[in-house]
Amino acid sequence: MRKVTHYDFPSDKLSRPVKLAIVSDLHNEPFEDILPHLEGCEALLVPGDVANRYTRKYSRGVDFLKEAAKLLPTFYSVGNHELRLPDFQAFVKDAEKTGAELLINRFVSFGELTIGGWYLPGENFPVQDMLDDFEKQPGFRLLMCHKPHHAAQYLLDRDADLIVSGHAHGGQIQLFGQGLYAPGQGLLPKYTRGLYHSKLLVTAGVGNPCYMPRWFNPREIIHLTLG
Repeated sequence: MRKVTHYDFPSDKLSRPVKLAIVSDLHNEPFEDILPHLEGCEALLVPGDVANRYTRKYSRGVDFLKEAAKLLPTFYSVGNHELRLPDFQAFVKDAEKTGAELLINRFVSFGELTIGGWYLPGENFPVQDMLDDFEKQPGFRLLMCHKPHHAAQYLLDRDADLIVSGHAHGGQIQLFGQGLYAPGQGLLPKYTRGLYHSKLLVTAGVGNPCYMPRWFNPREIIHLTLG
């Protein structure tokens, strides 16, 4: 089951409210039920992992980007599952054909927003960093970073208004508001779902690539209103 979570993020950098949808961690699962929830949003953010590295498949993830891009402007940044595919460059070529804006350590303007996608350079990913140029852009600066623990370590002191992450799958099992496990964070992870440090928004994601069940931890589509 996938539910919609609503967040309001006030900002005086915007002349009017902007409503965004956030869909992360699809992991090559069926997506048709997600598309109706994009209605009424001005753009879609996809902060990584449309692919499933365990099955080495990504066709449905690419199809999701293609179908979403027909409905509204779609901005996509990569996650670790894409980077661990047998042929990452082949995936990139397919993703570039979807109509979605592929943000691999780069940024673009969207109205009064600057939207970027950042992945830690050097982690099997030797791409030139772009944060210095990103910080110089006018308006509201929004950055997608797939791994929230990397966002917390490297980006909180950078001049971004909001950072959007996924990856943690809501902590897999939630008990009394505490996730039990997240990749890269281990047991009792700090960053699983919600707003942290007033600028790091972590979505629990819409998929589940592993055999461990998601208990008390619904799959999540976010509707985010800025301004």
